This record gives sequence, C-alpha cells and structure tokens, in this order.
Amino acid sequence: MAIKYKIDQHHVCFPTKVLSDKVGRVLNMVIKEDTDNGTVCGKGKYVSFDQYEVADAPAGFEGEILEQAADGNWYVEVKKVDPNAPAILIYEVPEIAETYNSEFTKTSNFFNAATAERTKTVRGLVLTVTDVYELSGDTFDGTPVAGKKVTVEAGSQKHKVSEL
Repeated sequence: MAIKYKIDQHHVCFPTKVLSDKVGRVLNMVIKEDTDNGTVCGKGKYVSFDQYEVADAPAGFEGEILEQAADGNWYVEVKKVDPNAPAILIYEVPEIAETYNSEFTKTSNFFNAATAERTKTVRGLVLTVTDVYELSGDTFDGTPVAGKKVTVEAGSQKHKVSEL
C-alpha cells in the first residue's frame, strides 16, 4: 500500500533588516485572496482600527538584488520608495507544528490563505530605503542575479528582474 501527497510550494520571505519589523510601524493588511509572504503591495482603503485593504504595489518601488544567501535565497535592498505611497511587505510568521516531519516543516509550504467566505488579516511591514529582505528564487519574474534591479507590477506577487 502507498500514499502520494503533493504540497504546493510558495514564495519564501524573511525580513532580514526591515526597520518596521524591529521598531517601526506594522500595518494589519486585510487580504481577500491567497497571498504569499514576500508580496509587495500598497496601502489601500481603511477597514477598521489599524486595518487596511491591500492595494496594488506603488509604481515608485525599486529594489536591488544584493547577493545570494547561504540558504540559496536572495537578499533584496530597497532603493526607492515614495513616502506618500508606501510599499508594504507582506510577512506572516508560519506556525509550524513540532510533530510534523521534515516535508511538512518547510517554510515554502506555507502561505496566507483567504477564501471567499472570509478575509484574513496579515502583517504588513512598511518598507524604507536601505531595508533588506530575503526572497526565494521563485519569487522573481526573471533570473535573480546580484546587481540587478527589481520592481513590482500592479497585481503581481513577484519581483520583476531588470537591469539597473
């Protein structure tokens, strides 16, 4: 007898040196669709106390891929943001049960789920210039290479790679 299981893989993100994660403002973002960690979005309409809808990523956001981390992920440094149209990094700490086997404990298994019946509130880290966060290779639209520029297009959960 055998069993097959398939676990969907999702983007991995870690806020390596993101000021708002340490001492600044963290916004509660209300998602209406499944959203991977590492998604950059904008601050949308006010919902209720300290809760905002997710809006498209601001057009003025730019970052640079610095280098590859020891775990194979990539460090991205924020190079340009408009303070009047904040860029928000979605990052929720995965809750991993200690009794799971190693296949179930990978952070790439986890995402922020929302269904049509309910929305979910997740942490939104307000990005500033010089913030650095880590992303898995599948988070990029294009091949990540140190020294390349990244932007985020409206409605996308990926970072678009281009020349500086």
